[in-house]
Amino acid sequence: MTDPSSPSPSRSLSAARRLPSLAGGLSARLLLLTAAFVMLAEVLIYVPSISFRRVTFLEERLGQSHLALLGLEASPDGMVDPDLQTMLLSHAGAIAMKARRPYQPVLMLGPDMPHRVDASYDLRRYSAWDQIWDAFDVLLYGGERVIEVTGWSPKDPEVVIQVYLGDGPLRMDLLDYSWRILWLSLVISLITGALVFLALTWLTVRPIRRLTANMAAFSEAPDDPARVISPSGRRDELGMAEETLRGMQIALCDALTERARLAGVGTAVAKVSHDLKGILTTALLESDRLESSADPEVKHITQGIAQAVERAITLCSSTLKFAKEGPPKAHPRDMTLTEAVGPALARSRNQFPDVTWRVEGEEDCPLRADEGHLFRILTNLLSNAAEAGASQVVLHAWREERAKRTTLEIRDDGPGLPNRARDNLFQPFSGSAKPGGTGLGLPIARELARAQSGSLALVSSGPEGTVFRLDLP
Repeated sequence: MTDPSSPSPSRSLSAARRLPSLAGGLSARLLLLTAAFVMLAEVLIYVPSISFRRVTFLEERLGQSHLALLGLEASPDGMVDPDLQTMLLSHAGAIAMKARRPYQPVLMLGPDMPHRVDASYDLRRYSAWDQIWDAFDVLLYGGERVIEVTGWSPKDPEVVIQVYLGDGPLRMDLLDYSWRILWLSLVISLITGALVFLALTWLTVRPIRRLTANMAAFSEAPDDPARVISPSGRRDELGMAEETLRGMQIALCDALTERARLAGVGTAVAKVSHDLKGILTTALLESDRLESSADPEVKHITQGIAQAVERAITLCSSTLKFAKEGPPKAHPRDMTLTEAVGPALARSRNQFPDVTWRVEGEEDCPLRADEGHLFRILTNLLSNAAEAGASQVVLHAWREERAKRTTLEIRDDGPGLPNRARDNLFQPFSGSAKPGGTGLGLPIARELARAQSGSLALVSSGPEGTVFRLDLP
Protein backbone atom coordinates (compact mmCIF):
# COMPACT_ATOMS: atom_id res chain seq x y z
CA MET A 1 0.00 0.00 0.00
CA THR A 2 1.42 3.42 -0.96
CA ASP A 3 1.90 5.95 1.79
CA PRO A 4 -0.09 9.07 0.81
CA SER A 5 2.38 11.35 2.57
CA SER A 6 5.34 10.14 0.48
CA PRO A 7 6.05 11.71 -2.94
CA SER A 8 4.75 9.83 -5.94
CA PRO A 9 7.29 8.16 -8.24
CA SER A 10 6.10 10.15 -11.26
CA ARG A 11 6.57 13.43 -9.39
CA SER A 12 10.04 12.37 -8.21
CA LEU A 13 11.09 11.27 -11.69
CA SER A 14 9.88 14.53 -13.19
CA ALA A 15 11.92 16.44 -10.59
CA ALA A 16 14.96 14.37 -11.50
CA ARG A 17 14.43 15.08 -15.21
CA ARG A 18 14.28 18.81 -14.50
CA LEU A 19 17.58 18.74 -12.62
CA PRO A 20 20.06 19.33 -15.52
CA SER A 21 18.10 22.29 -16.91
CA LEU A 22 17.96 23.93 -13.46
CA ALA A 23 21.68 23.45 -12.93
CA GLY A 24 22.47 24.70 -16.42
CA GLY A 25 20.28 27.75 -15.87
CA LEU A 26 22.13 28.57 -12.66
CA SER A 27 25.51 28.26 -14.39
CA ALA A 28 24.40 30.46 -17.29
CA ARG A 29 23.06 33.10 -14.93
CA LEU A 30 26.31 33.11 -12.98
CA LEU A 31 28.28 33.66 -16.19
CA LEU A 32 25.99 36.46 -17.39
CA LEU A 33 25.93 38.19 -14.01
CA THR A 34 29.71 38.05 -13.72
CA ALA A 35 30.17 39.55 -17.18
CA ALA A 36 27.55 42.21 -16.45
CA PHE A 37 29.17 43.19 -13.15
CA VAL A 38 32.60 43.44 -14.78
CA MET A 39 31.13 45.61 -17.55
CA LEU A 40 29.49 47.79 -14.93
CA ALA A 41 32.83 48.18 -13.17
CA GLU A 42 34.43 49.12 -16.49
CA VAL A 43 31.72 51.72 -17.10
CA LEU A 44 32.38 53.23 -13.68
CA ILE A 45 36.07 53.38 -14.60
CA TYR A 46 35.38 54.70 -18.11
CA VAL A 47 33.37 57.76 -17.02
CA PRO A 48 36.20 59.53 -15.13
CA SER A 49 38.86 58.20 -17.51
CA ILE A 50 37.21 59.72 -20.61
CA SER A 51 37.07 63.02 -18.76
CA PHE A 52 40.75 62.74 -17.88
CA ARG A 53 41.53 61.86 -21.50
CA ARG A 54 39.83 65.06 -22.73
CA VAL A 55 41.69 67.25 -20.21
CA THR A 56 44.99 65.63 -21.16
CA PHE A 57 44.32 66.26 -24.86
CA LEU A 58 43.54 69.93 -24.24
CA GLU A 59 46.57 70.40 -21.95
CA GLU A 60 48.77 68.93 -24.69
CA ARG A 61 47.35 71.51 -27.10
CA LEU A 62 48.09 74.25 -24.58
CA GLY A 63 51.68 73.03 -24.26
CA GLN A 64 52.15 72.84 -28.06
CA SER A 65 50.68 76.33 -28.41
CA HIS A 66 53.11 77.67 -25.83
CA LEU A 67 56.03 76.19 -27.77
CA ALA A 68 54.75 77.81 -30.96
CA LEU A 69 54.44 81.17 -29.21
CA LEU A 70 58.01 80.86 -27.89
CA GLY A 71 59.15 80.85 -31.52
CA LEU A 72 57.21 84.08 -32.00
CA GLU A 73 58.84 85.52 -28.87
CA ALA A 74 62.34 84.70 -30.24
CA SER A 75 61.87 86.75 -33.44
CA PRO A 76 63.44 90.28 -33.29
CA ASP A 77 60.26 92.19 -34.13
CA GLY A 78 57.77 89.68 -32.70
CA MET A 79 56.52 88.85 -36.17
CA VAL A 80 56.82 85.74 -38.35
CA ASP A 81 56.09 85.31 -42.02
CA PRO A 82 52.72 83.86 -43.00
CA ASP A 83 54.10 80.49 -44.08
CA LEU A 84 55.86 79.95 -40.74
CA GLN A 85 52.76 81.11 -38.88
CA THR A 86 50.62 78.60 -40.78
CA MET A 87 53.12 75.83 -40.05
CA LEU A 88 53.25 76.67 -36.31
CA LEU A 89 49.45 76.72 -36.05
CA SER A 90 49.21 73.43 -37.95
CA HIS A 91 51.73 71.71 -35.67
CA ALA A 92 49.84 72.99 -32.62
CA GLY A 93 46.49 71.92 -34.15
CA ALA A 94 45.06 75.36 -33.46
CA ILE A 95 43.30 78.17 -35.31
CA ALA A 96 44.72 80.95 -33.15
CA MET A 97 46.49 81.29 -29.84
CA LYS A 98 47.49 83.81 -27.20
CA ALA A 99 49.92 83.78 -24.27
CA ARG A 100 49.88 86.10 -21.28
CA ARG A 101 52.81 86.42 -18.91
CA PRO A 102 52.67 88.81 -15.93
CA TYR A 103 53.98 92.27 -16.70
CA GLN A 104 54.76 91.39 -20.31
CA PRO A 105 52.89 92.09 -23.55
CA VAL A 106 50.46 89.51 -24.94
CA LEU A 107 51.86 87.15 -27.57
CA MET A 108 49.38 86.25 -30.32
CA LEU A 109 49.62 83.97 -33.31
CA GLY A 110 46.91 83.77 -35.95
CA PRO A 111 43.87 85.99 -36.44
CA ASP A 112 42.77 88.24 -33.59
CA MET A 113 39.63 86.19 -33.05
CA PRO A 114 37.97 83.35 -34.99
CA HIS A 115 34.73 84.22 -36.74
CA ARG A 116 32.73 82.14 -34.27
CA VAL A 117 33.29 80.38 -30.94
CA ASP A 118 30.79 77.62 -30.03
CA ALA A 119 32.07 76.85 -26.53
CA SER A 120 34.61 78.17 -24.02
CA TYR A 121 36.43 76.08 -21.41
CA ASP A 122 38.66 77.35 -18.61
CA LEU A 123 40.73 74.42 -17.29
CA ARG A 124 41.84 76.45 -14.29
CA ARG A 125 38.49 76.36 -12.50
CA TYR A 126 36.54 73.37 -13.85
CA SER A 127 35.03 70.81 -11.42
CA ALA A 128 35.19 67.06 -11.99
CA TRP A 129 31.49 66.87 -12.86
CA ASP A 130 31.86 69.70 -15.38
CA GLN A 131 34.74 67.88 -17.02
CA ILE A 132 32.73 64.64 -17.28
CA TRP A 133 29.74 66.50 -18.72
CA ASP A 134 31.90 68.31 -21.30
CA ALA A 135 33.61 65.06 -22.34
CA PHE A 136 30.27 63.42 -23.19
CA ASP A 137 29.10 66.65 -24.81
CA VAL A 138 32.04 66.43 -27.22
CA LEU A 139 31.36 62.72 -27.89
CA LEU A 140 27.68 63.31 -28.67
CA TYR A 141 27.60 66.72 -30.36
CA GLY A 142 31.19 67.64 -31.28
CA GLY A 143 33.04 67.41 -34.58
CA GLU A 144 32.43 70.73 -36.32
CA ARG A 145 32.56 73.24 -33.49
CA VAL A 146 35.17 75.87 -32.68
CA ILE A 147 36.14 75.96 -29.00
CA GLU A 148 38.14 78.32 -26.86
CA VAL A 149 40.40 76.70 -24.23
CA THR A 150 42.15 78.68 -21.49
CA GLY A 151 44.57 77.26 -18.95
CA TRP A 152 48.00 77.33 -17.41
CA SER A 153 50.82 76.30 -19.67
CA PRO A 154 52.23 72.85 -18.86
CA LYS A 155 55.69 74.29 -19.71
CA ASP A 156 55.49 77.35 -17.42
CA PRO A 157 52.84 77.64 -14.67
CA GLU A 158 53.07 81.42 -14.76
CA VAL A 159 51.89 81.65 -18.37
CA VAL A 160 48.19 81.61 -19.28
CA ILE A 161 47.53 80.13 -22.72
CA GLN A 162 44.37 80.81 -24.68
CA VAL A 163 43.91 78.67 -27.78
CA TYR A 164 41.16 78.41 -30.41
CA LEU A 165 40.74 75.08 -32.15
CA GLY A 166 38.20 72.81 -33.78
CA ASP A 167 36.90 69.96 -31.60
CA GLY A 168 36.89 67.42 -34.47
CA PRO A 169 40.34 65.96 -33.59
CA LEU A 170 39.35 65.92 -29.91
CA ARG A 171 36.17 63.98 -30.69
CA MET A 172 38.05 61.50 -32.89
CA ASP A 173 40.60 60.96 -30.11
CA LEU A 174 37.85 60.38 -27.54
CA LEU A 175 36.00 57.97 -29.86
CA ASP A 176 39.18 56.02 -30.52
CA TYR A 177 39.88 55.87 -26.79
CA SER A 178 36.29 54.73 -26.09
CA TRP A 179 36.48 51.92 -28.64
CA ARG A 180 39.75 50.71 -27.16
CA ILE A 181 38.23 50.79 -23.66
CA LEU A 182 35.17 48.91 -24.95
CA TRP A 183 37.15 46.09 -26.53
CA LEU A 184 39.43 45.89 -23.52
CA SER A 185 36.40 45.73 -21.24
CA LEU A 186 34.85 42.95 -23.30
CA VAL A 187 38.06 40.93 -23.18
CA ILE A 188 38.46 41.49 -19.43
CA SER A 189 34.77 40.65 -18.85
CA LEU A 190 35.00 37.41 -20.81
CA ILE A 191 38.23 36.31 -19.14
CA THR A 192 37.04 37.31 -15.66
CA GLY A 193 33.60 35.83 -16.27
CA ALA A 194 35.08 32.56 -17.47
CA LEU A 195 37.42 32.32 -14.47
CA VAL A 196 34.69 33.21 -11.98
CA PHE A 197 32.29 30.86 -13.76
CA LEU A 198 34.74 27.97 -13.50
CA ALA A 199 35.47 28.77 -9.85
CA LEU A 200 31.78 29.05 -8.92
CA THR A 201 30.91 25.93 -10.91
CA TRP A 202 33.59 23.95 -9.12
CA LEU A 203 33.00 25.38 -5.65
CA THR A 204 29.22 25.95 -5.66
CA VAL A 205 27.25 24.69 -8.65
CA ARG A 206 28.66 21.14 -8.65
CA PRO A 207 27.98 20.60 -4.90
CA ILE A 208 24.48 22.10 -5.25
CA ARG A 209 23.84 19.89 -8.26
CA ARG A 210 24.98 16.91 -6.20
CA LEU A 211 22.65 17.90 -3.35
CA THR A 212 19.72 18.37 -5.74
CA ALA A 213 20.36 15.05 -7.48
CA ASN A 214 20.53 13.27 -4.14
CA MET A 215 17.30 14.87 -2.92
CA ALA A 216 15.54 13.86 -6.16
CA ALA A 217 16.83 10.29 -5.84
CA PHE A 218 15.98 10.13 -2.12
CA SER A 219 12.44 11.37 -2.76
CA GLU A 220 11.82 8.31 -4.97
CA ALA A 221 12.44 5.93 -2.05
CA PRO A 222 12.76 7.85 1.25
CA ASP A 223 12.70 4.62 3.23
CA ASP A 224 15.85 3.28 1.51
CA PRO A 225 18.94 3.90 3.70
CA ALA A 226 21.19 3.39 0.67
CA ARG A 227 19.95 6.69 -0.80
CA VAL A 228 21.06 8.79 2.16
CA ILE A 229 23.69 11.31 1.05
CA SER A 230 27.34 10.74 1.95
CA PRO A 231 28.91 14.09 3.01
CA SER A 232 31.96 15.19 1.02
CA GLY A 233 33.82 16.32 4.13
CA ARG A 234 33.78 20.03 3.20
CA ARG A 235 34.08 22.45 6.11
CA ASP A 236 32.16 25.36 4.56
CA GLU A 237 28.44 26.17 4.42
CA LEU A 238 27.78 23.56 1.72
CA GLY A 239 29.47 20.95 3.88
CA MET A 240 27.17 21.95 6.74
CA ALA A 241 24.21 21.68 4.34
CA GLU A 242 25.29 18.14 3.41
CA GLU A 243 25.60 17.13 7.06
CA THR A 244 22.21 18.67 7.86
CA LEU A 245 20.60 16.98 4.87
CA ARG A 246 22.10 13.65 5.90
CA GLY A 247 20.69 14.02 9.41
CA MET A 248 17.25 14.90 8.05
CA GLN A 249 17.28 11.98 5.62
CA ILE A 250 18.34 9.51 8.33
CA ALA A 251 15.63 10.83 10.67
CA LEU A 252 13.01 10.64 7.90
CA CYS A 253 14.12 7.15 6.89
CA ASP A 254 13.93 5.95 10.50
CA ALA A 255 10.55 7.64 10.97
CA LEU A 256 9.13 6.02 7.83
CA THR A 257 10.46 2.62 8.88
CA GLU A 258 8.96 3.06 12.34
CA ARG A 259 5.72 4.29 10.82
CA ALA A 260 5.49 1.24 8.58
CA ARG A 261 6.03 -1.03 11.56
CA LEU A 262 3.50 0.88 13.66
CA ALA A 263 1.01 0.70 10.81
CA GLY A 264 1.40 -3.06 10.78
CA VAL A 265 1.07 -3.24 14.55
CA GLY A 266 -1.93 -0.89 14.41
CA THR A 267 -3.68 -3.09 11.88
CA ALA A 268 -3.04 -6.13 14.05
CA VAL A 269 -4.22 -4.32 17.21
CA ALA A 270 -7.35 -3.12 15.40
CA LYS A 271 -8.18 -6.70 14.39
CA VAL A 272 -7.51 -7.97 17.91
CA SER A 273 -9.57 -5.13 19.41
CA HIS A 274 -12.44 -5.87 17.05
CA ASP A 275 -12.48 -9.55 17.97
CA LEU A 276 -11.90 -8.76 21.64
CA LYS A 277 -14.77 -6.30 21.66
CA GLY A 278 -17.16 -9.04 20.53
CA ILE A 279 -15.87 -11.41 23.20
CA LEU A 280 -16.11 -8.73 25.91
CA THR A 281 -19.63 -7.82 24.86
CA THR A 282 -20.64 -11.43 25.32
CA ALA A 283 -18.90 -11.48 28.70
CA LEU A 284 -20.74 -8.31 29.71
CA LEU A 285 -24.09 -9.88 28.86
CA GLU A 286 -23.21 -12.96 30.93
CA SER A 287 -22.12 -10.76 33.84
CA ASP A 288 -25.47 -8.94 33.66
CA ARG A 289 -27.23 -12.29 34.02
CA LEU A 290 -25.03 -13.22 37.00
CA GLU A 291 -25.62 -9.79 38.56
CA SER A 292 -29.32 -10.58 38.76
CA SER A 293 -28.51 -13.58 40.99
CA ALA A 294 -30.03 -13.63 44.48
CA ASP A 295 -26.70 -14.59 46.06
CA PRO A 296 -25.16 -11.34 47.47
CA GLU A 297 -21.58 -12.59 47.14
CA VAL A 298 -22.04 -13.54 43.48
CA LYS A 299 -23.72 -10.19 42.84
CA HIS A 300 -20.81 -8.29 44.42
CA ILE A 301 -18.16 -10.17 42.46
CA THR A 302 -20.15 -9.77 39.26
CA GLN A 303 -20.33 -5.99 39.66
CA GLY A 304 -16.52 -5.78 39.72
CA ILE A 305 -16.27 -8.03 36.68
CA ALA A 306 -18.81 -5.90 34.81
CA GLN A 307 -16.91 -2.69 35.53
CA ALA A 308 -13.64 -4.26 34.32
CA VAL A 309 -15.32 -5.55 31.16
CA GLU A 310 -16.86 -2.12 30.48
CA ARG A 311 -13.43 -0.45 30.80
CA ALA A 312 -11.99 -3.06 28.44
CA ILE A 313 -14.76 -2.42 25.92
CA THR A 314 -14.19 1.34 26.17
CA LEU A 315 -10.47 0.83 25.56
CA CYS A 316 -11.11 -1.40 22.54
CA SER A 317 -13.64 1.06 21.10
CA SER A 318 -11.26 4.00 21.58
CA THR A 319 -8.39 2.04 20.02
CA LEU A 320 -10.47 1.10 16.98
CA LYS A 321 -11.69 4.68 16.53
CA PHE A 322 -8.18 6.13 16.90
CA ALA A 323 -6.75 3.63 14.39
CA LYS A 324 -9.46 4.33 11.79
CA GLU A 325 -9.75 8.11 12.08
CA GLY A 326 -6.56 9.23 10.27
CA PRO A 327 -5.29 12.81 10.19
CA PRO A 328 -8.02 15.37 10.97
CA LYS A 329 -9.09 17.83 8.27
CA ALA A 330 -10.27 21.26 9.32
CA HIS A 331 -12.83 23.58 7.71
CA PRO A 332 -12.32 26.79 9.69
CA ARG A 333 -14.61 29.80 9.69
CA ASP A 334 -14.63 33.17 11.42
CA MET A 335 -16.51 33.29 14.72
CA THR A 336 -16.65 35.19 18.00
CA LEU A 337 -15.64 33.92 21.43
CA THR A 338 -19.29 33.40 22.47
CA GLU A 339 -19.99 31.27 19.40
CA ALA A 340 -16.79 29.29 19.93
CA VAL A 341 -17.14 28.30 23.60
CA GLY A 342 -20.95 28.37 23.97
CA PRO A 343 -21.82 24.76 22.94
CA ALA A 344 -18.97 23.12 24.89
CA LEU A 345 -19.70 25.25 27.97
CA ALA A 346 -23.42 24.40 27.86
CA ARG A 347 -22.67 20.69 27.70
CA SER A 348 -20.22 20.90 30.61
CA ARG A 349 -22.75 22.81 32.75
CA ASN A 350 -25.34 20.10 32.15
CA GLN A 351 -22.87 17.29 32.76
CA PHE A 352 -21.21 18.84 35.85
CA PRO A 353 -23.78 21.14 37.54
CA ASP A 354 -21.74 21.39 40.76
CA VAL A 355 -18.81 23.11 39.01
CA THR A 356 -18.70 26.89 38.60
CA TRP A 357 -18.03 27.86 34.96
CA ARG A 358 -16.88 31.37 33.96
CA VAL A 359 -15.83 33.10 30.74
CA GLU A 360 -13.52 36.13 30.88
CA GLY A 361 -12.19 38.41 28.17
CA GLU A 362 -13.74 40.05 25.12
CA GLU A 363 -17.04 38.43 24.20
CA ASP A 364 -16.64 39.58 20.59
CA CYS A 365 -12.99 38.47 20.45
CA PRO A 366 -12.59 37.11 16.88
CA LEU A 367 -11.02 33.78 16.03
CA ARG A 368 -10.95 31.38 13.10
CA ALA A 369 -11.57 27.70 13.83
CA ASP A 370 -13.37 24.54 12.80
CA GLU A 371 -16.52 24.46 14.89
CA GLY A 372 -16.57 20.68 15.37
CA HIS A 373 -12.86 20.41 16.16
CA LEU A 374 -13.04 23.28 18.64
CA PHE A 375 -16.04 21.68 20.37
CA ARG A 376 -14.13 18.41 20.83
CA ILE A 377 -11.03 20.23 22.17
CA LEU A 378 -12.93 22.34 24.70
CA THR A 379 -15.19 19.46 25.77
CA ASN A 380 -12.15 17.32 26.50
CA LEU A 381 -10.35 20.04 28.48
CA LEU A 382 -13.43 21.07 30.46
CA SER A 383 -14.47 17.51 31.33
CA ASN A 384 -10.90 16.65 32.36
CA ALA A 385 -10.86 19.63 34.73
CA ALA A 386 -14.21 18.68 36.27
CA GLU A 387 -13.34 14.99 36.60
CA ALA A 388 -9.99 15.90 38.23
CA GLY A 389 -11.89 17.51 41.13
CA ALA A 390 -12.00 21.20 40.17
CA SER A 391 -14.79 23.28 41.70
CA GLN A 392 -14.22 26.27 39.42
CA VAL A 393 -13.14 26.47 35.74
CA VAL A 394 -12.37 29.77 33.99
CA LEU A 395 -12.06 30.32 30.23
CA HIS A 396 -10.00 33.47 29.63
CA ALA A 397 -9.54 34.80 26.08
CA TRP A 398 -7.54 37.63 24.56
CA ARG A 399 -6.31 38.67 21.15
CA GLU A 400 -2.67 39.24 20.19
CA GLU A 401 -2.82 41.94 17.51
CA ARG A 402 0.83 41.67 16.45
CA ALA A 403 0.72 37.88 16.03
CA LYS A 404 -2.87 37.97 14.67
CA ARG A 405 -3.87 35.15 17.00
CA THR A 406 -6.47 34.56 19.69
CA THR A 407 -5.46 32.75 22.87
CA LEU A 408 -7.82 30.71 25.08
CA GLU A 409 -6.65 29.71 28.54
CA ILE A 410 -8.58 27.05 30.48
CA ARG A 411 -7.80 27.40 34.21
CA ASP A 412 -9.10 25.21 37.02
CA ASP A 413 -8.55 25.03 40.79
CA GLY A 414 -8.11 21.25 40.86
CA PRO A 415 -5.28 19.30 42.53
CA GLY A 416 -3.08 19.34 39.42
CA LEU A 417 -1.77 16.56 37.23
CA PRO A 418 0.46 13.80 38.58
CA ASN A 419 4.07 13.78 37.40
CA ARG A 420 3.60 10.55 35.43
CA ALA A 421 0.73 12.07 33.47
CA ARG A 422 2.64 15.32 32.80
CA ASP A 423 5.62 13.45 31.35
CA ASN A 424 3.46 11.67 28.71
CA LEU A 425 0.59 14.12 28.48
CA PHE A 426 0.30 14.19 24.68
CA GLN A 427 1.42 10.60 24.03
CA PRO A 428 -1.41 8.25 22.96
CA PHE A 429 -2.34 5.60 25.56
CA SER A 430 0.26 7.02 27.99
CA GLY A 431 -0.90 10.31 29.49
CA SER A 432 -4.15 9.45 31.23
CA ALA A 433 -4.47 10.84 34.75
CA LYS A 434 -7.76 9.14 35.69
CA PRO A 435 -8.45 5.46 36.38
CA GLY A 436 -9.72 3.66 33.31
CA GLY A 437 -8.71 6.47 30.97
CA THR A 438 -7.33 5.66 27.51
CA GLY A 439 -4.89 8.57 27.29
CA LEU A 440 -6.23 9.56 23.85
CA GLY A 441 -8.15 12.74 24.70
CA LEU A 442 -5.30 15.26 24.86
CA PRO A 443 -3.29 13.78 21.94
CA ILE A 444 -6.39 14.01 19.75
CA ALA A 445 -7.11 17.52 21.03
CA ARG A 446 -3.59 18.64 20.06
CA GLU A 447 -3.99 17.07 16.59
CA LEU A 448 -7.28 18.95 16.14
CA ALA A 449 -5.61 22.23 17.20
CA ARG A 450 -2.71 21.76 14.79
CA ALA A 451 -5.10 20.94 11.95
CA GLN A 452 -6.48 24.49 12.39
CA SER A 453 -2.96 26.08 12.34
CA GLY A 454 -3.15 26.39 16.12
CA SER A 455 -1.47 24.84 19.13
CA LEU A 456 -2.38 23.31 22.48
CA ALA A 457 0.04 23.27 25.41
CA LEU A 458 0.15 22.78 29.16
CA VAL A 459 1.15 26.06 30.82
CA SER A 460 1.29 24.97 34.45
CA SER A 461 -0.05 22.34 36.84
CA GLY A 462 0.23 22.14 40.59
CA PRO A 463 -1.72 22.22 43.88
CA GLU A 464 -3.20 25.61 42.90
CA GLY A 465 -4.65 24.21 39.68
CA THR A 466 -3.93 23.47 36.02
CA VAL A 467 -3.74 25.84 33.05
CA PHE A 468 -3.95 24.81 29.38
CA ARG A 469 -3.42 27.29 26.54
CA LEU A 470 -5.08 27.02 23.12
CA ASP A 471 -3.77 29.35 20.37
CA LEU A 472 -5.85 29.86 17.23
CA PRO A 473 -5.65 32.22 14.23
